[in-house]
Amino acid sequence: MMKHLWSSFRFRIFCAVLVVALASGIIGLFSVRAFLHAEQVDDFRENMLRHTRLAACLLQEAPDLTQGMRLVEKSLDDWPVRCSVSDAQGRIMLESTSGVRPESMDNHSDRPEMRQAAAEGAGFAIRHSATLGQDFAYAAAALDDGRILRLALPLPVLEDVISGRMSVLFQVAAVAAVVAVLLAAVLSGALRASLRSMIDMVEAISHGNFQRRLCRLPGQEFAPLVEAVDRMATNIEREVRHSADQAAQLEAVLDTMSDGVLVLGPQGQIRRCNAALVRLFPVVGRQLGAQVIEAIPHPALQDAVDSLLAEEVDDETLSAQRQLTLELTSGVSLAVVLSRSGLAEDRLGLVAVFHDVSAFVRLEKVRRDFVANVSHELRTPLTAIQGSAETLLELEGTPQERRFAEIIYRHACSLSRMVDDLLQLARLDAQHVGTLEDVAVCPVLELVQGLCRSQMDRRGLRLVAQVPDTCTVRGNARLLMQVFRNLVENASRYAPDGSDIRIFALPEGDMWRFRVVDDGPGIPAADQGRIFERFYQVERHRSQGGTGLGLAICKHAVEQCGGCMSLRSPAPDGSTSFEFTLARAGENAPVTDPAKEENA
Repeated sequence: MMKHLWSSFRFRIFCAVLVVALASGIIGLFSVRAFLHAEQVDDFRENMLRHTRLAACLLQEAPDLTQGMRLVEKSLDDWPVRCSVSDAQGRIMLESTSGVRPESMDNHSDRPEMRQAAAEGAGFAIRHSATLGQDFAYAAAALDDGRILRLALPLPVLEDVISGRMSVLFQVAAVAAVVAVLLAAVLSGALRASLRSMIDMVEAISHGNFQRRLCRLPGQEFAPLVEAVDRMATNIEREVRHSADQAAQLEAVLDTMSDGVLVLGPQGQIRRCNAALVRLFPVVGRQLGAQVIEAIPHPALQDAVDSLLAEEVDDETLSAQRQLTLELTSGVSLAVVLSRSGLAEDRLGLVAVFHDVSAFVRLEKVRRDFVANVSHELRTPLTAIQGSAETLLELEGTPQERRFAEIIYRHACSLSRMVDDLLQLARLDAQHVGTLEDVAVCPVLELVQGLCRSQMDRRGLRLVAQVPDTCTVRGNARLLMQVFRNLVENASRYAPDGSDIRIFALPEGDMWRFRVVDDGPGIPAADQGRIFERFYQVERHRSQGGTGLGLAICKHAVEQCGGCMSLRSPAPDGSTSFEFTLARAGENAPVTDPAKEENA
């Protein structure tokens, strides 16, 4: 109960005001009481001294001491006063207290009031009486003949008189305490009422009423608080409107996109999606908060989401991506791009964009089929043309006939090579290489050197292979030989006469990195991004007789074997270097002999 009351701001203000008022009252009360007590004692002293002087006059006018004592006692009848008379030497001559003989009393010349009276004519003291064993207030007055009259009043009588007068002061203090309580209640209530409008405004803001503003509260101390709260309400209203506008714009953009968009949280739960994705997967709109696999039943997509969320993304990397293709049972092909930002990883998991590539897949299939069919159909007439041109070259004819036959034969051979390359690309596009095997690299390079010897000998080129005998990779022997052959033939066309074509094999973790290096003119930076495209050739090298398909075949073959291919031109030593990686072979796996496979 007390804890609940103390949590109330009004109760705390009430207690603070009450404590201050009561503390001030109590301090004032005790200060006034001490002052009044001193004043009362002084008044009592003067009053008692006045009565003592009057009694001394009565005593002097009496014919004898006894009669004078009776007159004194009669004049002080309303006071419980003890009277005594001493001679000039302090011996008690007469005592009004019954049962006390004067001759038995001590000499009183050493008493403070007696010494003061002897010296000044009157004296006063408050002390303990050894004769009666209690505290008294003493007043003494000297007579003309040297005798001293002393009056003694019990101290409790004095205290009763003072206490009676002090009771009025305590009554006033009690009234002041009641007034303090009432004042504390009124002040705390007024302060609470002053703050109530602010409380109402903050509650209104919490319920979305951002137009509420505070009136000016009483007291200049509240002005900064009022301005701060009004400014806070204005800023919140502006930020809420800005956020609402941004949310509306985002919603409009998402709903008008033709691509499906899926937003996931940090744990991979579905947060939102757009209309295009709901059209592809109607269940997604009802699965907010669920995992992706529950709405889109494709394990590959869930695996990609899990691996991307588990990947470390720092401020330098900024973002990470995954790409995959989903084939739906309806025949629709979707290219999915998963993106995760390193700047908002605590608030946002990742964003997945689903693009319908069914038309592109169909067109790509038609293109591959068309290229394969056309290449296959061209092979027979080209073989016939090439054979006929060879026959014409063997016959005895005029120089002009032989020149035409040579032109026909050269271009037929060029077309035949192009058709072979197109068929090779079509086979790489149409089917996967299948199960990879362990392939020894050195025998492959020996076969490649034999196949390219005539082309290299014409220009005085040498093939230098720095490949360890133990170099064995996971791949396909036929494709690996095709890659090395195409790269060596490409280098043979552009390397300077009499130079070396160098092949290096460098271990990198669980991979082998191969480099085919020549000292040719290099490839301009503007062309390097397209060098692996089909039919693309650098302009100044088009006269070298290539088809523009060799590097494309190399890239496809390396990727089919699980590696990747790149270009460095110029390399640090100024050469041109084609590089690719392949996985290392298993330690105990059987190794394929490329020579036997070639003969087969």
